[in-house]
Amino acid sequence: MIEGVGVPSPSPAPAPAASDGPADPHPGAAAGEGNPPEAPELTLAELIDAFGGNDGAAGSPGPFVYAPNGNINAGAVHGDQRVQNGPSGEGRGRRAARVREGPIPKAEVRAAAFGFAEPEWFGSALGKLHLGPLFLAGRPGSGRRTAALNLLRLACGEGAPLRAVDGVTELDRWQPTDGKARGYLVDGLFPNRPLGPGVLGHVRTLLKEAKARMVIVLPDDAELLRRLEQDLHISPTVCEPPSPALVFGSCFEAMVPAQHERERLLAALDHRQGLGDLLVPELVPAEVVELVTAIVEADGDPDALGDVRARLSYLAEQEVPDIIAKLRGDPDALAFLLSVCVFERVDHRIVREEADRLLELSQGRLTAMVPPVDAQGAEKAERPNPDFVFRRSLTELLHAVRATRQAREIRTEGAYAHSVEAVVFVRHRQAEAVLRHVWREYGQLSDLLVEWLGETHRSEDLAAPVGQVMGSAASWGGGRRALRHIEALAGSERGSSRLIAALALGVAAEDPVLAAEVRYRLQRWSRAVGFRLRTTVAYACGGDFGLARPDLALHLLHTLIRHERFHEGEGQEARGRVPIAVGAALASLFRAGNEEKVFGSLLDWLDTGECDEEYLLSLLGELMQFPGWFQQHLARGTRRTRAIVGVIRLALGADASFETVCATLLRWAQWGQWDEIPRRAVENLFGSLALSLRSGEFRLFVEMDEQGVDGWAGLEIARDALGRWRDGIHGEHGEAA
Repeated sequence: MIEGVGVPSPSPAPAPAASDGPADPHPGAAAGEGNPPEAPELTLAELIDAFGGNDGAAGSPGPFVYAPNGNINAGAVHGDQRVQNGPSGEGRGRRAARVREGPIPKAEVRAAAFGFAEPEWFGSALGKLHLGPLFLAGRPGSGRRTAALNLLRLACGEGAPLRAVDGVTELDRWQPTDGKARGYLVDGLFPNRPLGPGVLGHVRTLLKEAKARMVIVLPDDAELLRRLEQDLHISPTVCEPPSPALVFGSCFEAMVPAQHERERLLAALDHRQGLGDLLVPELVPAEVVELVTAIVEADGDPDALGDVRARLSYLAEQEVPDIIAKLRGDPDALAFLLSVCVFERVDHRIVREEADRLLELSQGRLTAMVPPVDAQGAEKAERPNPDFVFRRSLTELLHAVRATRQAREIRTEGAYAHSVEAVVFVRHRQAEAVLRHVWREYGQLSDLLVEWLGETHRSEDLAAPVGQVMGSAASWGGGRRALRHIEALAGSERGSSRLIAALALGVAAEDPVLAAEVRYRLQRWSRAVGFRLRTTVAYACGGDFGLARPDLALHLLHTLIRHERFHEGEGQEARGRVPIAVGAALASLFRAGNEEKVFGSLLDWLDTGECDEEYLLSLLGELMQFPGWFQQHLARGTRRTRAIVGVIRLALGADASFETVCATLLRWAQWGQWDEIPRRAVENLFGSLALSLRSGEFRLFVEMDEQGVDGWAGLEIARDALGRWRDGIHGEHGEAA
């Protein structure tokens, strides 16, 4: 057994066919002559970027400059510094995934407390929370989750560990999983599993024993609330938000503490749109925050602020029917409207291109009646014309759909810089309002939208907004076939379509009614015969769905790895697809703050012997590209240090992982010239490896001796070990020669 790792020494057993070589770069080469070939399958790096470059300890994706104690743009840099170029994150974009299963980050709790205005019912709800689970119901945008986090923060103590519990969890089987946790936030109750008095009593007992509190967030569903009152004899607390004026004052003061500065910003409001007129009673807290943000971002400039009322989102839903009615006979504007809805804040050239493709794909379904001509060119009675190709200017289209083109800006994400003139709606959240309306009101249009969006050209920038729309549409439609359009994408031949399906599943699972069905489908697909569904499962584990449920994601990934050997004969097109997707998903989970869980799972999978060892060790090499967690444990000497050393030793002895792990360790050694933590980590690791100089450690030290320069961390340890080995003092297994 390897020290610190419960797995046998590496053997020369071959890896499965799925990981023998790189993926076929042109999976669509065999497509029919009439169809363009599919773009190459997404690579590991592209998948990690598509999953969103999770903010956290690992930082954002993109190129980075590692320069501790260096000088960048004439600014002194001290200590462990990394300068990164990544997406600006402006606009709607990819939302930060809220944790729905696992520890709630302290940053999320602090964000909820920032500028929080206590509603009138808050005190009584706090009293109920001390007696048992608190049921908190409210409509979207009313601040239910924000209020729940603040209730737990005050009831459990500032800084107390909080955990999120997925709404599909069966509370009769639930047990507190973390002895340190003092508060639990449950995202909804699954409607098909009613909560009985016995279960509620059981949960109260568990919470009392754990000295913990629980808030169960519910939708504003009259039938559900009535059933809870009748069956449990409780009165759920209705989350009535405080007055817009109170929310505005609290949020504005938190954002701008200085009174004179707040007065300066408010002076930019036009005399025709006083603050009292803007803070209408129907505004919910999320919409009030929009108003505060708009005023702060204008920085006192009346021209930059413009007509604030036109920018707020609360009137967007009311305007949708009028927009549709005015554009009913205008196929160009309708196509452009739908394109802006999906791709808001994307470059106007891409928005226009997608609108053109939708119009062409519609085959006249967006066109009312056009005047035809006969063979002699004479006009006849109107008839449908699917080949109508008249286009309006960009300015006219923007005016027709009430959008605008922003000023040119330079974006640096990707391999090179490029200029962008983004298209955005004048009114906030107009896109969602339009799409929700047309999906519900125009049934035949939904199939057209699915076909259009499912064939979006390969691009990580486009996959995120399409996945958001596809996932939201599942809850807009509902019914037993709510996920039908996503399932069709999950089995697509196009890798980009499968990525869209995975992102859509993460959005759909935010609805407690759909979450259980999403879980069921992913579990079933993880054992599917076809590689396409299995890659979709891996993509979903690396996206929002998996990031909110890391334990479930790791279970699904284990199933994929364990069953991969049964699918070795799938052919050249499938070779390597699932392993690459699994590696990207593990990296995404690891970077999101689940380092302990991911590494622990990797050790467990190695210990069981059910999965291909060399493939698992190659996954370790990929995780070591994100070094912070590994270096901290190696430098400090924690309970994980022996296991990390043991599995690195194992990886150095395997051909599939040696090159990656060796190159990573050499890079750490180079960083050790300037940074204390990598230096101590490498020296401690190399000191342990030198005690047992087998083939893998020997090859590493030879590479270190040849490539290293004076000052590299661990260089002297490597050279000393090689010298003792050459003098016959140290044998391959640490025995005297």
